[in-house]
Amino acid sequence: MNVGLTSVGGAAGPLRHVVVKQRKWLSEGELAELFGMCQALPGATVVNVAVLLGDRSSGPLGALAGVAGLCIPALIVALLLATVATHFSETNARFASAEVAVTAAVAGIFISNGIRLMWALWRDGGAEMGPLLRLGRVAISALGIVLVAGLHLWIPFAVVILVAASLVVERAIYRRLRGTP
Repeated sequence: MNVGLTSVGGAAGPLRHVVVKQRKWLSEGELAELFGMCQALPGATVVNVAVLLGDRSSGPLGALAGVAGLCIPALIVALLLATVATHFSETNARFASAEVAVTAAVAGIFISNGIRLMWALWRDGGAEMGPLLRLGRVAISALGIVLVAGLHLWIPFAVVILVAASLVVERAIYRRLRGTP
């Protein structure tokens, strides 16, 4: 929990301090091996380390506790800051202008990342799939941009829609590569 609250810009250093120096759960070498493995997995490396450490010590509930301890305290702080910022933007025009500017910047970053992902999926999608299936992957990225930035859909709902669409496209790709109709 302490690592999630005190880490700004990355939690690898504070995680190492807690896991190796304070708690002595792992040696430097063991943490380096675990960290290297977690870098190969999708998602945030430190969250992956928390999942694996929790799973090692207490099974699936330990993995859940590891992620919760890492993420929930920072989430609570972020929600409190958002609540304060919303209050200020409702009572002061300067804060309202700043909120609009920050929202525009975040939307720009979101759209930029979506376009970069679409290009990477198209370029590195694999010629063996064929252009139609590569286009399906690109369309899912475009759908994400449209759902969140265009239609202002709540991100968890957008994620559910995108996961469902991804499963359909990836199943088609899997069938095509295996040669099944």
